[in-house]
This record gives sequence, structure tokens and C-alpha cells, in this order.
Amino acid sequence: MVSNPFARFFRKKWELVYSTQEVQTYAEITGRLRNHGIRVKTESFSGGGGQGGGYGFATTYHIYVPAEAVHQAHSVIHHAGP
Repeated sequence: MVSNPFARFFRKKWELVYSTQEVQTYAEITGRLRNHGIRVKTESFSGGGGQGGGYGFATTYHIYVPAEAVHQAHSVIHHAGP
């Protein structure tokens, strides 16, 4: 497999801080982070369907923040408040 240098560069600057399959939770977490001045990037992955779509669909949202904001992001995510 050939490695993508751009993707490797992107990953070094951004850290995964939260994953969810709930769109409501995704919106709340990204909103809280942005309200605290933390930049956010998101990757979403959709899966499911199965034969004839019988298994339903699921989307997973991965929330990334700049590496230097990881500690602050965890504080915002895991402590109550706006």
C-alpha cells in the first residue's frame, strides 16, 4: 500500500478527540468546542445496508482538533457546562 504524504502530514497536526454515531451528540460536542475557540475538523464514515439494505445505516463521526488543543478539548468535552 502506498502511503499518502499529505494524509500523514494532516494527521500529525490534528488529533482525534471524540467519536460518535449520534448526530445530536456530534453537533453538541462540535458546538461546545467551537464556543471555546477550538478549531474542529470532522471525518464521517457511513456504513451498513447489507443485502437489500436490511441492516440499516450507521454514520460514525470522528472529531479532530489541533494537536496543541487536545488537553483543552478533553476538558471541554468531559466537563459539564456550555
